[in-house]
Amino acid sequence: MNIYEMYYKNKKKFNFFVQRNSWRNTAAEIVGIEGVIEGEDIEGKPPYYKSQKVYADFYNKTTKKIIDKNEEISSPGTYAYRMIGIRGGRKKK
Repeated sequence: MNIYEMYYKNKKKFNFFVQRNSWRNTAAEIVGIEGVIEGEDIEGKPPYYKSQKVYADFYNKTTKKIIDKNEEISSPGTYAYRMIGIRGGRKKK
């Protein structure tokens, strides 16, 4: 599942956490998609839509400290990401 599909899986809400296969100790909280207001559809056709930019806050998984804020996430259309949780919620399976 790519980041755009995860947005739909999360009921068109941001603030879900992802980890990329190549990241060892980093998690990203998705905070926005270019041109999308939370709760609205993404323009374009699934699964890649129009390859809109995706923004995230990056965290160190061990210390829980923020590394970068509101940075563009690379290759949001790739299937190398997995959803690992949601803000204020339980871990996704």
